[in-house]
Amino acid sequence: MSWLSFGLPVGGVALAIILIIIGIVILIIPRIINYLIGIALIISGIMWIINGAWLWGILSLIFGVLVTIFPRILNYLVGIYLIIIGIGQIIASGFVLGWPLAIGALTLLFGIIVMVNPGILNALVAIIFIIQGIFILAQYYHWF
Repeated sequence: MSWLSFGLPVGGVALAIILIIIGIVILIIPRIINYLIGIALIISGIMWIINGAWLWGILSLIFGVLVTIFPRILNYLVGIYLIIIGIGQIIASGFVLGWPLAIGALTLLFGIIVMVNPGILNALVAIIFIIQGIFILAQYYHWF
């Protein structure tokens, strides 16, 4: 079901304001996003089980409960994921100077930064939401 089936706009001022508010709330209460993701995983796990996909449902429930109890685990898992993806990109680039190597190195660097300071991930997500909201406002009002 899409936004359009409810008659709601896909973009515009309302979406921009919602993104900016969510970004500010995450900056004020950084761990709230971890709890929301944990709750979303629990709900999706229940839905998977109701629809008959037991394996995915149980995995989603377990991971959702873990993230809700230990919210920082999500940040560490994202950091590990970024490190693995960064190393993979570096190897795939064949160590030849160019964009693939640079992107792999940056991904690896961001993964290491998140592992050293896991709280920075929540702040970055909040900043991204705020910037997206500002860009949507700017596009809506034709500022650029």
